[in-house]
Amino acid sequence: MTPITFFAFYQSPDDYNSRFFVGTLYRMIRILSFLIAILLPAIYIAVVGFHYEVIPNDLVLPVKASVEQIPYPPIIEAIIMELTIELIREAGVRLPSPIGHTIGIVGGLVIGDAIVTAGLVSNVMIIVVALTAIAAFVVPSTEMNTSVRILRFPFMFAAASFGFFGISFAVMLLLIHLCKLESFGVPYFSPVAPFQWKDLKDTFLRMPVWLMNLKPASYRPLKKKQ
Repeated sequence: MTPITFFAFYQSPDDYNSRFFVGTLYRMIRILSFLIAILLPAIYIAVVGFHYEVIPNDLVLPVKASVEQIPYPPIIEAIIMELTIELIREAGVRLPSPIGHTIGIVGGLVIGDAIVTAGLVSNVMIIVVALTAIAAFVVPSTEMNTSVRILRFPFMFAAASFGFFGISFAVMLLLIHLCKLESFGVPYFSPVAPFQWKDLKDTFLRMPVWLMNLKPASYRPLKKKQ
């Protein structure tokens, strides 16, 4: 259906079949999952490679012990694990359903345990990649899910090159790109850009139905003639 906006990909029919605070909670979880899916591996790479000072003192030694035996930089182990997850996911999709689920679970457990035991990937990286994969599955739309899976790689390379500065620059580029997009004349990132505060009642939040009796202004609804 067109036109479409970014926030429409994180709306689900289930949001409108329950109380507004329940719908709001799950919608915010979905948007948070988008941030986790594209930023969590990059933040891990930046912290391990550049910014150890942001780790709490009680966690410095466990994290250091986990990564100090890895023979290559964090970006390499992140790429290895991300590609492994993508291979397992594609294999599970192509195989029949019962076998596909088995391959996904058994393959993830066996490969994850073996690769940590071999000292090729740290325990923390396994946790980061697992959380990233779960967050990517939260997206209701398949098309957005694919975009999220691809977006995390540029963020990982930016973090490996410049740390938090690279992540900040990549986020700014992504926001600029989203603000420039249009869908059949409707700004893709509306109602945030351009800002329409009246339309925010169905973006990050899902307000009660009786408050959503007008169409969003960004969609330019036709006005009735007097």
